[in-house]
Amino acid sequence: MANHKTFFKTSLLITVFNEADTISDLIRALKAQTLPPTEVIITDGGSKDGTFEKLGQLAKDWPVLRPFQVPGNRSVGRNFAVSKSRFPLLVFTDAGCIPEKTWLAEIVAPFNDSQTQVVSGYYRGLPENIFQKCLIPYVLVMPDRVDPGYFLPSTRSMAMRKSFWNKTGGFDPKLNHNEDYAFAVWMARMGVKFVFAPRALVGWMPRKNLKQSAWMFMRFAIGDIQAGILRPKVKFLILRYLAFAYFFFLAQRIHVLYYPLALLVLLYLLWAVIKNYRYVRNILAVIFLPLIQITADISVIFGTLMGYLAKANGLF
Repeated sequence: MANHKTFFKTSLLITVFNEADTISDLIRALKAQTLPPTEVIITDGGSKDGTFEKLGQLAKDWPVLRPFQVPGNRSVGRNFAVSKSRFPLLVFTDAGCIPEKTWLAEIVAPFNDSQTQVVSGYYRGLPENIFQKCLIPYVLVMPDRVDPGYFLPSTRSMAMRKSFWNKTGGFDPKLNHNEDYAFAVWMARMGVKFVFAPRALVGWMPRKNLKQSAWMFMRFAIGDIQAGILRPKVKFLILRYLAFAYFFFLAQRIHVLYYPLALLVLLYLLWAVIKNYRYVRNILAVIFLPLIQITADISVIFGTLMGYLAKANGLF
């Protein structure tokens, strides 16, 4: 548990869209915090499932909750929420996340140091089945892969001083998919030092099936290109598949190449199991991990190409 020298007044900021099934769990987790938020501002992007109406009912029993309906993407919603905030510390989490009881206390503790401007909290998956357990290492940074000196903040679990926010210009309202990653990359390029708070934990609910997962991976890839970001691992991924395509077509003439090509495919699928099996430890992972690997690969490549095509045609 963090040692708190100061009573921090916090503005907790969240955007939602069609979260009627999950919003009560989120509010319940926020109300249970060991350090209560001073205010909770939730902006609804125009839900059609009764989310905003549900927030209105929840606000009657919890005066710190201030819901607003603001049509637009998450960037628009978050920027609006900040404009309505009244306190010096801004804390972010997302719909679909469940903060642990000490999350808020842990994420604001580093601000006891007056030099701290931005804090990166952490997260863990909340799987309900083996598929979701296999999906988690493809989406979240697992504990043994964390670099505390360079852990980019995510709006799943992030805090900053409002005085710092006022210098940033906020989230880019043109970005629809992974605006928080683009924002974090921009801060890193500006030389901002992030303080990592590993015990500031929120639980994240993984996508439920392969179709939802594919769309998530593709959306992230499109968002990267929209933000002008091409991650190094995506470059290697594209080169990997281009090399495979080259040798596959070459094998149409030199049939003996089918054998080493098939071996390489098997080794690649085996690699997908080896690198992530320790996070799952279930025999079904031998099926799901390669399946998710290939789905993620194809979705990222397709999303990247779609992003470049959309950019070339002036769609964003």
